Amino acid sequence: MERPLSDVTVADFSQLMQGGWLTQKLGDMGADVIKIEPPGGERFRGGGPIGSDIGENPFFLAVNRNKRSISVDLKTERGLEVAHDIIEGADIVVENFRPGVMERLELGYEDVRDINPEIIYVSGSGYGSTGPHAERPGQDLLAQAKSGLAKNTGRKQDPPTPAGTYVCDAHSATTLALHTAIALYHRERTGEGQKIESNLLNAGIDMQTQEITTALNVDEDIERSEAGIGHPLSSAPYGIYETRDGHVAISFANLPGLAEELSVEPICDYTDRREVHEHRDEIKRQIEAATREKETDRLLERLLDAGLWVSRVHDYETAANDPQVQHNEMIVELDHPSVGSFETTGVPVSMSETEVTYESPPALGEHADEVLRELGYENDEIRSLREEEVI
Repeated sequence: MERPLSDVTVADFSQLMQGGWLTQKLGDMGADVIKIEPPGGERFRGGGPIGSDIGENPFFLAVNRNKRSISVDLKTERGLEVAHDIIEGADIVVENFRPGVMERLELGYEDVRDINPEIIYVSGSGYGSTGPHAERPGQDLLAQAKSGLAKNTGRKQDPPTPAGTYVCDAHSATTLALHTAIALYHRERTGEGQKIESNLLNAGIDMQTQEITTALNVDEDIERSEAGIGHPLSSAPYGIYETRDGHVAISFANLPGLAEELSVEPICDYTDRREVHEHRDEIKRQIEAATREKETDRLLERLLDAGLWVSRVHDYETAANDPQVQHNEMIVELDHPSVGSFETTGVPVSMSETEVTYESPPALGEHADEVLRELGYENDEIRSLREEEVI
């Protein structure tokens, strides 16, 4: 089964999660992603999180499957010529350096468009390429802070709390991948390439559209709950509850039904929507006093049988082994030349007429000879590039 982007070539100069996940999503759909790395490899190949002594940074493995790697010194004249040759045959260029870096390398949009007028040039950054903060360092935590996300996460008495994953990176990568596909469709219809830009700050604002729209149009302060209601705009029982041997999440559940199952009568006294919201901390504490006395399995069974919206709270290992996660094929196993077999996440969307295949993230420069031969380089030219340490 031919994949939908099998005739698309991506010149990928990007790094870290924002760029890596963007181009991985294109590679998952069949694009030939040529990962152009500096000597020594992109930053994600270096020091990683705990457990990165498996032979490769797990963060790199997570966002670089279905790509080919060539390592090129872009600060040399011959290295720049190699990059131009790759760009000339590409459909998409992707970069996520700080503003001005690609222009200094003579690989900015105008430079690339002179080489390939129909190119789709995708640029990710921290805050945007222009504006009062464009030159500031941009990173996911900073974007969570700047967008208001951290301030509205956690309990009222706690300091602002960042999310447990890099949500701005992830949302930025996903929206850029979506709009890259839209740009391909636009070019198919008009023959026109274009430049696409987004950034971590925009992603942080975009993913909070409901909360920000409420804050800007409702004359009330948004305040976090003291007891741990899971969303600053939500009422009880929305939140995480301790059990005798773990935790459960309870989202939208009618309070009388929940009170009956837990034998917590006082919470039935609050029936008006605003009253429930005003007393949400008290209600949360009453519910949790009851759930702490119950075993997770029995509590889930009882509440699910009653039609209430509940779930077990997993750690990563138990989440990966959850029967629904397994059924959805969201954990896949790949083979890597230095790591060996490793597990990672799968593609979250299924398509009735499109097959997904998985190829391991590349070793640094693994496909240099292959890529250069496809560009027309002879063996002696490739040997010369190696001797001069251009590749």
